[in-house]
Amino acid sequence: MLGLIYVVFKYTITKGLETSLLESKQKYKVAHWIQEVARCIVSFKLSGKTSHALEKNDYLTEGYLKARENHFRILVLQFIQMVGFKILVTGGLLIIGGLLVLNQEMNIGQFVAAEIIILLVISSVEKLIVGLESFYDVLTALEKLGQVVDMEVEPQQKDLELLDQEDFKVELDTITYSVPDRQKPILDGISLQINSKDRILIRGTNGAGKSSVLHLVSGLIEPTKGNIFVNGVRLKAENLNHFRSKVGQSLKLETPFEGTLLNNITFNDTTIPKEDVLWALEVTGLSHIVREMDNGLDTMIFPEGKQISYTVAKKIVLARSLVKRPKLLVLRDPLDQFDAEEADRIMDYLTHPDRPWSLMVVSDDPKWVTRCGRIINLADGKIINNE
Repeated sequence: MLGLIYVVFKYTITKGLETSLLESKQKYKVAHWIQEVARCIVSFKLSGKTSHALEKNDYLTEGYLKARENHFRILVLQFIQMVGFKILVTGGLLIIGGLLVLNQEMNIGQFVAAEIIILLVISSVEKLIVGLESFYDVLTALEKLGQVVDMEVEPQQKDLELLDQEDFKVELDTITYSVPDRQKPILDGISLQINSKDRILIRGTNGAGKSSVLHLVSGLIEPTKGNIFVNGVRLKAENLNHFRSKVGQSLKLETPFEGTLLNNITFNDTTIPKEDVLWALEVTGLSHIVREMDNGLDTMIFPEGKQISYTVAKKIVLARSLVKRPKLLVLRDPLDQFDAEEADRIMDYLTHPDRPWSLMVVSDDPKWVTRCGRIINLADGKIINNE
């Protein structure tokens, strides 16, 4: 019996787990594509007569069904093995027990007792095999969780007192930044110093590395080579959270999330005074919009700000960058598509010498040129001019 149980599990349980994992991956591919279609529904509607959404969905669903069928074959095989196991054990019991009884080496009572015990074992093995599908689901779920928890975790916040000084200087020292599958680095030997209350405009062609510079200064990415210094101290991974709390960002990657307008601005940070929230709303021109909302700051915002205009979504992100009164502002096209008058007003406010922050902005708007004291030109990942 022990030998038969070993055979049943030895040659199928590993394959069953493999097919269960493959089935799960295919299932989530289908779910991800449906979510992607929902996210870009306008683009798919405007595509005209093309049926790419359905064709890819059919292709992924077919892959899922094949994976499901392969997994089901393993379950069927195990069920067949279970039936064979029951036949062999029951038949063996009857044959061996019958011979022992006929040869008077076992009485009827012993035979019945042995049969009861063996039937209980068979029943237990049957329940185990029938429940293998749930067992595979549990192991697959654990494997999925394991893939997440095994990912490298960013070190926990460690405060650095030097970041709290009045002066806030950031220095990029011979920074190189590369990404996999690309031989040429995005940034190559960049050296740049951002002094307190600097007003810096970064310009360059597409692919010059402008966004990467902002992401490095914001602490979103770490350099491949070189170091970043803050007030003369090298910025390390364990200081990144504290550093980010001193930086206000309005980048392309940022959009409103599902939550109240207040949560979108403060991230539910209860230490931010209400006066600072009202100030950020006034600076960005959101005050009159909030007054027109029935629920004011408690108005729910849909993911990516679907029910609001593009400029209002940009204002929310800009207000988010200002509300903590940062020491450094890092902006990427912050006033894109704003009315000229409003853009001038916000631009004048952000670049005024009395403002306590340093400012680094990437934009093609020529109005920033006259308002920024330094202009840095990038090309092919290098600084070609630092005026």
